[in-house]
This record gives sequence, structure tokens and C-alpha cells, in this order.
Amino acid sequence: MRADKLADIEIEKLISADNRSSEKSWRDGLVTAAELQKKQFKPVRIILPELIPEGVAILAGKPKMGKSWFALDVCMAVADPSRFVLGDKRPIHGDVLYLALEDNQRRLKKRIDKIAQTQARWSERLQIHTEWKRVDQGGLEDIESWCGSVKEPRLIWIDTLPKIRPLGGGRNETAYAADYRAIEGAQRLAGQYPGLGIAFNCHLRKAASDEDPFDDVSGTLGLTGAADTIIVMKRHSGMMKVFVRGRDIEEAELAAEFNRVTCRWRVIGGADDVFRSKERQAILAALKEAGTPLSVSQIMAATERTTRHGLDALLYKMRQAGEVVPVGRGLYALPGGDSLKAVEIGEIGASAIDPEPEAIDDTSLLAPEESQRQSQRNLNGADSVEIPGEIPEAPKPLAYHGNPNESQHLNNLNGIEYTAPPDDGLGLPACLDRSKGNGPHRWVSPDRRPALGPQGDSLDDLK
Repeated sequence: MRADKLADIEIEKLISADNRSSEKSWRDGLVTAAELQKKQFKPVRIILPELIPEGVAILAGKPKMGKSWFALDVCMAVADPSRFVLGDKRPIHGDVLYLALEDNQRRLKKRIDKIAQTQARWSERLQIHTEWKRVDQGGLEDIESWCGSVKEPRLIWIDTLPKIRPLGGGRNETAYAADYRAIEGAQRLAGQYPGLGIAFNCHLRKAASDEDPFDDVSGTLGLTGAADTIIVMKRHSGMMKVFVRGRDIEEAELAAEFNRVTCRWRVIGGADDVFRSKERQAILAALKEAGTPLSVSQIMAATERTTRHGLDALLYKMRQAGEVVPVGRGLYALPGGDSLKAVEIGEIGASAIDPEPEAIDDTSLLAPEESQRQSQRNLNGADSVEIPGEIPEAPKPLAYHGNPNESQHLNNLNGIEYTAPPDDGLGLPACLDRSKGNGPHRWVSPDRRPALGPQGDSLDDLK
């Protein structure tokens, strides 16, 4: 065999051996629990307290809700050690890449100038780009190259996800797999650089979910399943309710507001405490404005609430705290206020409407009918019609005690007077004309025998 042929065979063997050595086996990366127990890892770094840890995060909200202002403000604070964000939150500092793929440099300059206010010099550690390749077309490699070009890659914020995600993968790829693939590469890249966070802005569905706000993120569960942290912003009671859930961060619900003068977000506190306090203030203002006790339905209308269950629970807590007092069945009023002048239904005593009730010489001898009239005044006012003390017993129209003259019969219903029907010219047999009776009531005939026909045609003729 020729020497060159033998050399080619040896080269092929070496290449195949290298390929086999480069292939990973199932044993690679396998670790026992005892070995894992001995390993030491650095703790997860929280880039922005309560909101963004290292890894991949999704910020979801409806269009024009201020997500871009939120992202830009956070990026400026991470790049500048002298800045705070969201009120009093101080993030971990480092190099930042902000991909504003729906903006241009002119708009970005105007926004930064609005947020920076009087700051003389803007940070050089914040790098901005308005165009970028999709992650499956070299965009992910470019992000990785940027991470290697800076000293401390800390935060990459991509606004928005649809601008960088891969296009349809093909006919056989499911929607779940496509959504998962959209941020799978970013998650792998964040794992290679400890302390790096990658955030995406995306939208919410039009149809809101009543059960879980995280189900409103546009896309399938593959998108939220691949992300490490999910942040959802929803409007609530004139403010913003921020829902946070993640693998490395505690789940929370925060209340935030947007300042239109400085164009910056501020986290006020926990959503339960903030919105409960605001709703309580609305209820107290409604009761104060009404000046009279209000029912639950009236309070719902005054405070523009749509659900009664939460209002009942809140009114119970306000009642326990002494902020409102019940003044009747389903009625609430302010404690010690003018609305307490209303009297509970069924109360017997001096009316709040009539401050000077009629004097009674001896209250111990108060008759039952007087008590009844007093209670009626409590409900209807002093000028109400009094109920008579004695109510005559209703007559018994059909009672008959053996004497027909004492029977009331129909005169108790129609009166004693009887008006004969008009004569139609046909005449009425005497045996059927009861108006010719001899009793005190002209229409009652003393003859109790049945009238069957003309005179002579009677059952008496059979005798």
C-alpha cells in the first residue's frame, strides 16, 4: 500500500478519535449528592432590590404604560453609582447595554434629559443601540461579544422582545417551542456571566385573566417558563400594581406611581397596604360627603367599586378598627359624625329627627298604644298619622244566629239601601220578586219556601 494512502488513513483515525472525545457522554456533569454538598457557590446577585435578580427577566405591560421609561431609568441608575431608582432603591452598578429598538437617538436624548434633570454629565457605562440583529441571525453572538468587551457586564435591557426574537421556526415547531427558543439563548448567556441580568419588554394580552396576572403575558407558557423572573404591570385604582414572581426572588405585589413631571416611577410600598389605605379613604370620604348612613350598594356606587365581596371584607376591618360604625341593617356611618343622627329601624325612644319629644308625666305608666305611637313617630317623623288605640272587631258578614232579621248578609258589604233594577217591560213573576217582602230589608222575603213558578205551581200542591 502506498505511503500516502496509509497517511490518509491515520489522519482519518485521528479525526474520528477527536470527534469521539469531543462528544459528551451522559457521565459528563454527573454529580452525587455528597459531592454537591461540598461545593460552594456564590449567592445570587440581586441587581435591583425586590425586582430584578441575575438571569433573564420579563417586564410585561400594556402599550403606552411607561415600560420604556421604567427600563431607561433603571439602566441609568445601574450605570451611574450616584443615582437611585424607583424612589429609594439603589441597584448594583456596572456596565449596561440598552437596546431601544422602538426608539431613535433623538427621542432617547430627550428622555434621558428628562430623567437626568440637572445632572451635568451622563454616564459612559451606559451604551445604547437602536438596531440589533435577531438572536438566531447573529444577535445573540453580538450580545456575547459586547459582554466580553466591557469590564463588568451587569445589565442588558432589550426593548422589545418581538424586535429580536427568532421568526417562525417552521411548520413542525409548536408555539410553545418557538417562545421558549426566543429567550433560551439569552438564559444560557446569562449563566456564563455571573451577576448579569438580561431583561425583555413585552406586552400583555387584550383579554385579561381573573385568576393569575402572569397568564396575561403575551405568548404561550413557554415564554414565562423559560424566564427566571416575571414582572407584570397593571393599572389599579388610578395607580400601577406591579406583580413580581421568580425563581430567585420572593413573590411580591407592589404599588407604584408615575410622575409625569420627572417621567420617573416610584414604588410606594406593598400593594395590599397602599390600595387598602386608598380604598378606606374613598369610603370615609363618601360617608362624609353623604352626611347620612349609606348601604353597601350605595358605598359601591360612591367609590366606583364593581365587586361586593372585597368591600364587605374591608368594611368589616374598618368596623373592627373603629373607622366606621353600623347604624342599622346593612347601613354604615362615621363614628361620632352627623350621619349617626339617623335612627336604627325598630328603635323605640326619642327620635334624632325630633329632638324634643312630647313630655310624658309618668313614663312608668306608658300605655301600649302610646308606645306604639311613639315608635311610629321614630320611623315616620313627628307629623306621621297615629294608629288608633282600639281597632274594632271586623264584622262577620255571613254570621247567622237563627234570626234572619239579625243577619248582616250582603248589606254589610254593599250597604243597607237597595236600588231596584230598572224595569225592562217584561215584568217579573211575583214569586221571584223579593223586593215585596215584609221584613225590615225590602229585598229579604219572609217566605223561605222555594219559588218554582207561577201561583198554583208549587210543591205545596202535592199535599
